[in-house]
Amino acid sequence: MRSRSSVREAPPQAPAEIQRGSASRLISRFRTDPLMPEAGAGGAPLTAVIAVMSFLATLALAALLTINGAASTWTAELRSQATVQIKGPSAAEIESGADAALAVLRSTDGVAEATARSPEDAAKLLEPWLGRDNAAAFLNIPAIIEVKFTPGARPDLDALRAALAAAAPGASLDDHAGWHARLSTAARSGQAIAFSIFFLVLAASCAVAMFAARAGLAANHEIVSVLHLVGATDAFIAAEVQRRFFALGLRGAVVGLAAALAILGLTTIAMRATGSESAFVPSLEIGGGLTLWLISVPIITCIVTAVSARFAVLSALGKEV
Repeated sequence: MRSRSSVREAPPQAPAEIQRGSASRLISRFRTDPLMPEAGAGGAPLTAVIAVMSFLATLALAALLTINGAASTWTAELRSQATVQIKGPSAAEIESGADAALAVLRSTDGVAEATARSPEDAAKLLEPWLGRDNAAAFLNIPAIIEVKFTPGARPDLDALRAALAAAAPGASLDDHAGWHARLSTAARSGQAIAFSIFFLVLAASCAVAMFAARAGLAANHEIVSVLHLVGATDAFIAAEVQRRFFALGLRGAVVGLAAALAILGLTTIAMRATGSESAFVPSLEIGGGLTLWLISVPIITCIVTAVSARFAVLSALGKEV
């Protein structure tokens, strides 16, 4: 008989060793080969499809954010500005009306700045329609006054119109309401189109993941049968497929995001080099805020792909007799 002292008990593990063991088991779980071969789950073709979907979704989200920012800037500028036009039968009356209108504007609370454009500047605005130097030679060009309102303190425009009409009978105030309405409508249409594309791309990713999961399950029917024989539940098999599809989705989504960021960066450089940026063309800035929003695309793509695959597997296994 062995003595009691010869029997050695295993020393208890420290909490840090337990944590390291749990972490290593978790990492090894993701490093181990999947129960179902990668070819059955789609493999490289599925990764390529997800990369394309992520690329399109990133571009759609970038367009949505760019349109949203440009629309906010445009509408804010239109609401903070107005134009006063003074007409008259003669140049002397137009000039007198412009001086009276300037006096009214500069004494109105909420008007930050009122600047009269020169007759030469006003004539240049008519050159595309009347030709060069024709407007000043044959017409009494109306005076134009650019008005900027104090932010957050826009005056009562009806009262301002009445005051201008009393001081200068030929004066009219344009608050750019028509432009504001058109730009708002165009911006909403662009946002709706970009969001629809983003949503449709995610829906297509969901459909592709479900189809690939069902195809992989059918291709590995023998493996699924063996797993059932050894006691594996449908939830366990679905979890394995979900883990595999999450890895494939992450791989493809990161590739698609990198390609989209490269395209957006090259577009920004090209626009700056050619001088395509203007007040009417939305500027594309790849800054920290936009990048953070775009990084959410791979996360959403991975979640959509993995969850869709899980539900597809559970649905297919539930129908088996």
